[in-house]
Amino acid sequence: MKAIGIDIGGTKIGIGVVREDGVFLKKEEISTNPHMNGESILSRIAERLRQFREEEIAGIGIGTAGQISPRGVVLSSTDTFSDWKGINVKRQMEEATGCRVEVVNDVQAMGLGEQRFGAGKNVNDFICVALGTGVGGSIITNGKLVRGHLGAAGELGHMILIPEGRRCPCGNRGCLEAHVSGVAIESLYQERYSVAKKGQLIFKEALENDPHALAVVEHYLMDLTTGLTSLVNIFNPEKVILGGGVAQSLLPYMERLTYDVRRYVAPVNDKVSIEQSRLRGDAMILGAASLVM
Repeated sequence: MKAIGIDIGGTKIGIGVVREDGVFLKKEEISTNPHMNGESILSRIAERLRQFREEEIAGIGIGTAGQISPRGVVLSSTDTFSDWKGINVKRQMEEATGCRVEVVNDVQAMGLGEQRFGAGKNVNDFICVALGTGVGGSIITNGKLVRGHLGAAGELGHMILIPEGRRCPCGNRGCLEAHVSGVAIESLYQERYSVAKKGQLIFKEALENDPHALAVVEHYLMDLTTGLTSLVNIFNPEKVILGGGVAQSLLPYMERLTYDVRRYVAPVNDKVSIEQSRLRGDAMILGAASLVM
């Protein structure tokens, strides 16, 4: 069995033909061009998919930024996609391709990918936390993706970490995203030292014992530990899987994160493991494809 998985992000769209064992038969990226309207973006994807039509596929799975209803309608989205809200992605893509199409949020797709092919394989209960420009999440409970009443479950980045804390892009204050995203660590560094630096460089300099970077990374790790501790106590997962660009910079800190979270959680959760995504950038494409396998 083969399926097409699509990951629609703010800057690029990943497309892959995936075998049922998770092997890519084809894979490519195209630019999103988010300034185009949503229907035009979907039309570009459908046009690109014509090169795969010689493949016998079970269907097309799509993971996209935004909150997606069970019927494949965009309920809300990021500012990157100015008129994405209200588009029925499932219907438009089925009409354009003649294939079965299923659609979920991109980090929900990440969770499905990790469940079938990655760090969540053979794990019934785990959480995925995507740490990037923003913070997203997905929840697998009893082997099932938690979608919620309207399909929007898993917005872990918008739990309140610090009341009246930093302003979040969602308009609220103190969200987890406002304190542990890539943008957050860069903002904290600039506020403290009036110097703009990329998050990756801040983590690198911390490992080199630069005092400014060390102070910022220590602050960041404390906030991340606090957020993960709350999530573990709420969902009682066996694992927390970290993905996204910022997660790569956390590799040297994984043992510490696991130790600290286990130290602060309720005793029933003190065996939880904190792990890196094994699929990295492929998780969302693979998870999307698994929707139709």
